[in-house]
Amino acid sequence: MLLGLPAVTVLCMCASVVAQTQDPPPPQTPYADSRYADEPPSSSGFALDLQSNVVRDNNVFGNNANRQSDFVFQDGAFLEFWKTEPIWSVGIDYRPRILLHETATPLNAVDQALQLDGTYRLRRHLQVQLKESLYYTTGALASTANEYFSLPNTSSTGLNSALITPFIRELKNSSDLNVVYNTSRRTSFEVSGSYSFLDFGGGPTVTAGLFNTQSRAGSFAYQYRLTEHWTIGFRYSLQNYRYEFGARDDTHSALVTAMWQLGPHVTVTIFGGPSFSITGGLPASSTVNASASQTTLSTAAAGLWSPSAGGTLTWRSDQTVLRLTAERLITDGGGLLNTVVNANEGAELRHRLAYGSDLVLIASNARSAALQGFGGRGIVDAQSAGIALEHALFEKLRMHLGYDFSRQHVNQYVHFADVDDGRYTVGIVYRIGKNSR
Repeated sequence: MLLGLPAVTVLCMCASVVAQTQDPPPPQTPYADSRYADEPPSSSGFALDLQSNVVRDNNVFGNNANRQSDFVFQDGAFLEFWKTEPIWSVGIDYRPRILLHETATPLNAVDQALQLDGTYRLRRHLQVQLKESLYYTTGALASTANEYFSLPNTSSTGLNSALITPFIRELKNSSDLNVVYNTSRRTSFEVSGSYSFLDFGGGPTVTAGLFNTQSRAGSFAYQYRLTEHWTIGFRYSLQNYRYEFGARDDTHSALVTAMWQLGPHVTVTIFGGPSFSITGGLPASSTVNASASQTTLSTAAAGLWSPSAGGTLTWRSDQTVLRLTAERLITDGGGLLNTVVNANEGAELRHRLAYGSDLVLIASNARSAALQGFGGRGIVDAQSAGIALEHALFEKLRMHLGYDFSRQHVNQYVHFADVDDGRYTVGIVYRIGKNSR
């Protein structure tokens, strides 16, 4: 009998190990781009897109009160390099662009965007992830109708990109560090931190009414895979925002997260929970007269509870990619306001047509309401829609046709005028190398 007890113990331990090794793989994390299902990522490669576009912009200054149409000649590139090994991976994306205006020549500029990311596995179950993003741009960097196309982002650890700022130079940087520890094939812990800033060129005189922003964020997350298709978790995060003129905000969020893989190419992610924001310092608010260039300061401090929630549905096939997203978060005001409650919805459809053509449809809606203000809270409503068609002329050469419309209306407590802008684009794209990673 005594000899049988160790044998039973050994058998139970072996059964536990076998059960863990036979666990099905975790649900696939949805990609943030718009690749088709038959465009799987490769472990290493190099890709270069050379782009040349002619744009007809009917509101080149981004101001309805001073509306002017102009032709804009855009020449740029998208360079991507990536390499993946068993214990490390690295990726580099670089996107330069030249803007030349036919008549509004003072707006001529050179834009640049750089993104570096890497992963290193310190031990079998422990890995470190780094990501660095740098943007020096005049207005938004336009996407083409290929797999790089994506919706605006209001990530809880980054800066708000759902709002439209005036046609002005801006420098945006974001640094992220994540440490992930997988205690088993089902359970993982993650500790992350990030630092971001948004700075408008020209000094306070030129950027009157725009708020330079600094963001620091830290979070702790836990995930557990219930089944092959279900993963649930919890995330606590602390966001710290600092603005020009001394305004500041600290936001605590406790969110329940879930990911559900309905099929091989259909994934749903959701999150929800309470957020508490403490604002203080000297909140800068524009005067009621939007044409005035004076900024009024007032001392205030307040706390606010707000529900945070959101979700994304991603469906991919060999012919179609559909992405639907909606979220409500406390975040920065994108340079137009201080801290805001941002609620936004977006839809994106990419469809492969006959004869080597791609069609992209995109639409988004966002409302940002300031947590505090002098005399009243600023509110910004923004909508955008676009359609793009790319047709393969040859194996590497594609023609791009597109139309984009953006609309942004503000109330009397926001310094800037309303914006309604439409852009027609005709261009060519020449690709060298493999598909994206």
